[in-house]
Amino acid sequence: MPEAGFQPQRVLVDAAHALGSIAVIRSLGRAGHAVHACSTQRDALGFRSQYADFAVLSPSYESPQFPDFVRRYVAEHRISAVIPSEGFLLAIRGHFTEFAHLLPLSQDAQLVYRGLGKWDLFQQLQEMGHTAHLPPYQLIDLDGALQPIGITAPAFFVKLDAVHERKPNQYAGVLKTEQPDECRQQLAEVRPFYKKALVQGFVAGVGCGVFFLVWDGRVVAHFMHRRLHEVPHTGGASSLRQAWWHRDIYADALAKVKALAWQGVVMVEYRWNPATDAFYLMEMNCRFWGSLHLALYAGVDFPRLLIDCHAGSRPPAATATAAAAVACRDTFPREVQYVRSVCKDRRVSVRQKQKTIVEFFTLFFRRNIRSDLWFPGDRFLYWIRLYRFLRDRGA
Repeated sequence: MPEAGFQPQRVLVDAAHALGSIAVIRSLGRAGHAVHACSTQRDALGFRSQYADFAVLSPSYESPQFPDFVRRYVAEHRISAVIPSEGFLLAIRGHFTEFAHLLPLSQDAQLVYRGLGKWDLFQQLQEMGHTAHLPPYQLIDLDGALQPIGITAPAFFVKLDAVHERKPNQYAGVLKTEQPDECRQQLAEVRPFYKKALVQGFVAGVGCGVFFLVWDGRVVAHFMHRRLHEVPHTGGASSLRQAWWHRDIYADALAKVKALAWQGVVMVEYRWNPATDAFYLMEMNCRFWGSLHLALYAGVDFPRLLIDCHAGSRPPAATATAAAAVACRDTFPREVQYVRSVCKDRRVSVRQKQKTIVEFFTLFFRRNIRSDLWFPGDRFLYWIRLYRFLRDRGA
């Protein structure tokens, strides 16, 4: 229940089809705010949430009508805050000053749009001398002559940012190759479509994340997790993750976030080697993240605290209150995809494949394992997702 003196805000939550945005909708609706769920997708799952007061279909981010849509909707519904996606921020880039007061993040456009680029992150850290715990990397300016790949690694990842896109294209955000010459060829192929690219060398380890809400230089909330399952199982998006703590990774992430003078929420992603305790920064995402439900289950309510800060309050600092063993999984489709990736890998033993299949079912009965969509007061979304998953599998 809202506390005495609570002032509900009218909040537009963009990308209501995304799992992280659904967590935001649930957090703010549970807190008593009026939530306007917005998406470019007609069947956005967040539209069906019990915590969404309104559902609105927006034009595509590429549409020249998108800024006008935001302008009209904000005025008609007296919106006091907008939780933007990356696509939203790129769509209003030419109008940032007009909408900045609605955004619970830095009011400095240059800082905000730098926060959308992996190339920019590594370039800034390099300039400031914050180079500890960086993996092998190379900054590529695609406007200049293509340089030879100057790093050594078992594999190379070409990371492309929408903020540096010249024109729409079919390329994914990350391209992988094992040879330097092939990596250089990939850069040549994407050159007509992107201005900059970051090449990262592969580093072994477990994926882990540090999450912050920083406001006026103060850490209002923080949380950490490590990935137990990823898609594919060799490394990728998390399907099962657990609350976790690592003092040195936390300290490194905090130092980098403060050096960048970020305001708002931010996820700092690392790869950590349990055998050596070495860790390397992979990227930083200055927006809400897909695994946000885990933080909510652990008692760190980032969206509610963010809106409190934006509204002028000074909430007390928040850390995890749930047991350290709390974990959360995206059962359908991510966990199914994880099992499939293990079973399709010829390098994995038959016994390990069998154990993975059995584990998928036993996790349903583990009391410390939560599900992203099996959220109190809003569990119908779980069944909708399951139905859509089975429907799409049968198509």
